[in-house]
Amino acid sequence: MTVDGSYRIHHLAPRLYQIVLAPPIEGFDNFIAAWLVKGPDAVYLVDVGPAVTVTQLSGALDNLGVAHLDYICLTHIHIDHAGAIGHLARRFAETPVICHPKGAAHIVDPERLWQGTLKMLGDTARAYGRMLPVAPSSIATESDLAAAPFQLLDTPGHSPHHYAIAAADCLFAGEAGGVCLPLASTEPYLRPATPPRFFLETSLASIDRIMAASPQTICYGHFGLQNDGMRMLARHRDQLLFWKKTLGSALNEGNSDLQQDYEGLVDLMLYKDPNLKGFKQLPPEVRGRERGFLLNSVKGFVGYLAHCREKQDA
Repeated sequence: MTVDGSYRIHHLAPRLYQIVLAPPIEGFDNFIAAWLVKGPDAVYLVDVGPAVTVTQLSGALDNLGVAHLDYICLTHIHIDHAGAIGHLARRFAETPVICHPKGAAHIVDPERLWQGTLKMLGDTARAYGRMLPVAPSSIATESDLAAAPFQLLDTPGHSPHHYAIAAADCLFAGEAGGVCLPLASTEPYLRPATPPRFFLETSLASIDRIMAASPQTICYGHFGLQNDGMRMLARHRDQLLFWKKTLGSALNEGNSDLQQDYEGLVDLMLYKDPNLKGFKQLPPEVRGRERGFLLNSVKGFVGYLAHCREKQDA
């Protein structure tokens, strides 16, 4: 349902809500979401969006009658997923914040994270807004997690501080399963989320770890819900291997222009990868956004392939 011009709430399962957040960036209206579970055993939030949309998120929680959260879970600390965590931790001061141990220090003192994000994303980072620090006492402990109705799966690849969260009815994949955009009449658009630095074997192992949980339903960080979870994970696993083969062949052909032309490699993958076929169905402003992220994904793969060549030459 549409609640106002800033956020929307989708009731996708009996106890599952997708809260769609809209930062002030062209093409980002249907890209970022927080997931709310109002279960009989716990009420919890998975990801919180960027700092700039915290008013939207708070309004959605009010609309849904959420006065208490048992957990606030972060799949990872990138600021489009975790940027509002300092604000939420102030509103829900008694709620433990679940964050990967490798990321916890960066939400307690987010300055280094902020500077790195500025370097990587520039104006997009500025539009997302700065993260407020989280009090160390808010970080979840083992005792806080003892009764949690979900399992935390260590899933590095997109980032070293990444969890996928397996609940009874669905799995919150963050970006460990790629980026999946539902389309009206065809298979979803599916792309890698492989920013520099990227290591393929780590990502494949993470996908295998998720598949071992046999999820039927996947809630993606970006963006929707898919009911054929195992098939979508297998599709993404094959996609990563296809990118390795296709980009590796292009770079090994000795075309020096292509080796420096990341935009050309984006065009190559848009032409070759059937999972990206839906790109042409996306609105122009969304295609612009996606080209930017595809560029980062290509750079991640090119860096990985260069690393592989260095190891072979050593």
